[in-house]
Formats: sequence, structure tokens, C-alpha cells
Amino acid sequence: MDLTEIREELNRLPIPINKYRLKSGTGRSQTFGVVNRRGQPTDYSRQCWLRPKLYGLLLEFAQKHVKVPFTSITVNQNYTAAPHYDKGNIGDSYLVAFGDYEGGELEIHEGPLKGLHDVRVPVVTDFSKILHSVKPFTGTRYSLVFYNARGASDLPTPSVVFLNGKYWFKRGDAVCTGLDHPLKGRKRDEPIRDV
Repeated sequence: MDLTEIREELNRLPIPINKYRLKSGTGRSQTFGVVNRRGQPTDYSRQCWLRPKLYGLLLEFAQKHVKVPFTSITVNQNYTAAPHYDKGNIGDSYLVAFGDYEGGELEIHEGPLKGLHDVRVPVVTDFSKILHSVKPFTGTRYSLVFYNARGASDLPTPSVVFLNGKYWFKRGDAVCTGLDHPLKGRKRDEPIRDV
């Protein structure tokens, strides 16, 4: 399983800290694909617009390796998760970790997979129903979690296109040229053309 391009892109431009995940652990964590937005309808994460190349690499990886349906991808960088349930997820998730690190095992606290797991070998299970955490580690540890988010069924199919030397996030048949923002108004999605 080759994660080299994803790793290079994360090293080139590290993901920011997610201010909404501070209670569940420490480190950098962002979600691509569908997210539940506080007080707003479910929509695609702004990370899809901000980092379309990385999102495209994640979708390419998933096409080759992820055998569970998913709408969302959480990317973690040096994220030590406290014991928690993934309460916003539905069904099985696919989790894989990579990087130059020691330790960092996934601890499943209950159920048939109870125990420590080296997730350099992917784990597929329903994390919404089992308490789990990440053990301390040294080095640089990345992880990818592919899963279904609640309320994602009515959104157009996402993809990434490369036009005029640049990566663009695409929703259905429209290339997205701006970010959603409830206070600043929504920039319109543009039909595919010379962007």
C-alpha cells in the first residue's frame, strides 16, 4: 500500500488543528468530504476547496484500497485520540496509519476486537459502537479514517479535476471556485469550463 504522495503533500503543507476536536484528543486533524456543520445543513468540508490536491490523492487511495462505502475522510497528523466513540459515523470505517513512528497502537476497549492493534495494517470496524483510543507514540504518525457521515445522502458526488495547471474540487457537474461561508454568502459553483 503506497501512501508516499499523501505523505509528501502532508509534509509540504501540514493540516491545521481542528478546534472542534480538542476534547477527543490532541494533534492535527481535519475532515475531507461530508461534514456535519454546527447549525448548518450537512455539506462538504471547506478542506475540499482549500486542499483539492490532497483530497484527490485521498480519493485515489480509497479507490484502490478502501472496500467500505464512505462519504468522509478524516486525516490525522500526530493526533493522540482519547477514549471515544465516533458518534457521527454510520457503519464500518476503514482506518490505516503510516509514518515514521513507534507506539501509537489503536486500543479497542471492548467487543470482539478488544486489545491493541498496529494500524499500519488497516482495521475495518464500526467505531461508532466501540470505545477506542490511540496509545502514546514518538515520531510522526499520520492516520486516515474513511467512513459514512450521518445526513450525507442528498449531496452531489464529489471529485477533483486538474484544469489549467491547478486542482479544483468538483461537486457533481460543477467546479467549485469558492468556499461556503454563512456570514459572507456562498460563492457559486461554476459549470466546468476554462477556470
